[in-house]
Amino acid sequence: MNYKRYLKYGTRMFVKRGASPIYFVFFVTDFCNARCKHCLLAEHRPTTKSRELTIDEIERVSASMDDMLFFTPTGGEPFLRQDLAEIVKIFYRNNHAANVGIPTNGSLTGRVIETTESMLKACPGLDLHIDVSLDGVGEQHDEIRQFPGLFERATQTYKELRLLEKHYPNFSTCVEITVSAYNQDQLLEIYDYLTHKVGVNTVFTLLTRGAPRDPGAKGFDIAKYEELHAVLERDNKARMLSGYYKMPFSDLLNAKRIVRPRIIAKTVRERRYQIPCYAGSLGGAMFSEGQVLPCELQVDKAIGNVRDVDYDFKKLWFSPRADELRRWIRDTKCFCTYECFLTVNILFNPLVLPRVLKEYGALKLAELRHSLAGDEPVAVITTSTED
Repeated sequence: MNYKRYLKYGTRMFVKRGASPIYFVFFVTDFCNARCKHCLLAEHRPTTKSRELTIDEIERVSASMDDMLFFTPTGGEPFLRQDLAEIVKIFYRNNHAANVGIPTNGSLTGRVIETTESMLKACPGLDLHIDVSLDGVGEQHDEIRQFPGLFERATQTYKELRLLEKHYPNFSTCVEITVSAYNQDQLLEIYDYLTHKVGVNTVFTLLTRGAPRDPGAKGFDIAKYEELHAVLERDNKARMLSGYYKMPFSDLLNAKRIVRPRIIAKTVRERRYQIPCYAGSLGGAMFSEGQVLPCELQVDKAIGNVRDVDYDFKKLWFSPRADELRRWIRDTKCFCTYECFLTVNILFNPLVLPRVLKEYGALKLAELRHSLAGDEPVAVITTSTED
């Protein structure tokens, strides 16, 4: 594990001014083969696929950017882009992206496996994880995602990705559950099925946000979300879930995953700001057609389009318009439940860090107890072959 690639960003805990994004979310495509009821991009669709940034354009944008810690190519369904592996290679080569996480609905099993192997072989120092979305069991998942047969495809994709873990020390795969009004009453049943029938050893959640295709998706009860996270926290501390066990500072990130849902739940309950947001400084987003934003949720607050500045990302990022938006985020105490940017808001806030360190200590203590007891580490759990 190469800890130096992570440690060099430590100064950003105290200095945010003049920062380039160290967490960069790139919507490589807005197209998807599912029609998820909770999709946050329901109102954001490109006119034609031909308007997406080409691989040559992406190369130019990347070359104008600084190094980054987290890179998330997303969509839509990111694996619909046949050049996804090349996109990741570009950001690995130009920006030394240390950690790449890619979400997928898991429908394109063959392409997912082939693309993942291509990235792992070409980027040997990369910490890569693929997050497969599973929001229900069987037909419930298919109904939420409006894709008949998707549950079977997604679980097969997950199982085949788990097999890849045995061959690549820097690769892991996770399951993400999008919590909405459509599955909140079955969350514990879903979790039980995933862990006991599918063999899932890492689970995290996303909370429905933005302007979903079906507004009813946001009518959730936050208590149901908290109930699931109480179980996830219990099982993480009992080492029944492995979390990011292959990554540098893995238990620090696992501790962040305990703190983050507490902040999210409190945000939803109180409907107000909890901690400063670093969108526009440490976090940034770019849509498939080149629009750069401080945050994907602020679709009406674009900084500009890279095509209009000869693909010079910094020309946009350090422009008067970007400064104006950073001030707006700070002065209005902008808040949301966006998990990706909450990661940097938590890890790079010295006032929140004690909460993370407290949970980190609890996780390390649990690890020590299991080691002394001679228990088998959870990381060696293999994928179940049960249907």
